[in-house]
Amino acid sequence: MAANASSHSSDKILQDLDSISADGFASDADRYKALLAAYHLVARLETPWDTVTRLCMTQPALGASLKVAKDLKLFEKWHERGGLAESTTDLAALVDCDPQLLARLLRHIASNHMLEEVSADVFRPSAFATSLLQPAYGEWINYLYDTSLPCSYKMPEYLQKTGYMEPADPRDGIHQYTKGYKGDVWQYHTDNPREGASFNRGLGGKMAHQASWVNIVPLTPLLDGADESQPLLVDVGGNIGHDLDKFRAVYPDKDALLYLQDTAAVIKSTKCPDTVNKMVHDFFQPQPIKGRVTFQPVIAYDTETILHDWPDASAHQILSSIRGALRPGYSRLLIHEHVLPDTGAPPHATSFDLLMMMFLSGKERSEGQWRILLGSAGLKVVRIWRSPLANQAVLEAELA
Repeated sequence: MAANASSHSSDKILQDLDSISADGFASDADRYKALLAAYHLVARLETPWDTVTRLCMTQPALGASLKVAKDLKLFEKWHERGGLAESTTDLAALVDCDPQLLARLLRHIASNHMLEEVSADVFRPSAFATSLLQPAYGEWINYLYDTSLPCSYKMPEYLQKTGYMEPADPRDGIHQYTKGYKGDVWQYHTDNPREGASFNRGLGGKMAHQASWVNIVPLTPLLDGADESQPLLVDVGGNIGHDLDKFRAVYPDKDALLYLQDTAAVIKSTKCPDTVNKMVHDFFQPQPIKGRVTFQPVIAYDTETILHDWPDASAHQILSSIRGALRPGYSRLLIHEHVLPDTGAPPHATSFDLLMMMFLSGKERSEGQWRILLGSAGLKVVRIWRSPLANQAVLEAELA
């Protein structure tokens, strides 16, 4: 009886788990909580051997299989032909690949629930496989496989050679050691245009799809009391203007009060219209846009995921360069970044942290680390804005 009851109980658990899907939650925040709980469940269910095989065999082989599929343009050609269930023989002819090789690759991808296995050697694209057609997702397979995985492979060797010290030089870190290159990752992208183009496509897609700071921070307080003869928003290191465009969609009549700042090469390719003020600016230099105190302007300086690119000393310098433009009681500094909890950080954030360390000697910071860093530059946190729409948060800071 006990064994039979246990069997029924197991069946019920499996049925309940099988009924859960991403669209079954009231909010994305609830979905993400369930996802973290599922990660925890897997950790409890796995034996040590299960975990070792997943980390050392299953996942590396999955990344390699997806990269081969991307190189063959399998998902693109499959989609152009209708995206229906097809045999590996027909798919192999479509991409000019050995059918037996392709069958083995697709079987592994399907075993990880990234394709639907309809029958023996017959597969159908899943929602994930279709999503790889978008640069926000698909291009990262190329870039991370070409750049991130080699850096991960070399990280233990690099840290051993440097006495296990935290990397602190953006021009001489794990990425440079891996690639045999002298210079920061941005110059590397210029000198290696294939990887640079891959990074730009992936980043542009990610920025276009992710929640902006305007979706997280209430905009009305930024505008209340503002003197419209003065600057309103300065987007420091704003890339080609993704975030300013989202702000302009809400307030289309504020262009003359908006400032987009980045390097000369980026400013040349900006998507913002000429009605927005576009400036070449090195954010290590003093911020040139200042408000007139007598008019009591409200100025927001938005740093969109800039500071995680830099180690603490460099981030301190960037913040100090902005501090001189802030006016007590009027100006706000908005920092749109990961704000890790001091304990229990989620794996997507901790992996980003190590990615920043490998590429740039940068870091994702905890709330406590943010408060220390801002305090060192004469600033203080007013509030941390969070939203169920975004994994990142926005720190609102002012002069201390």
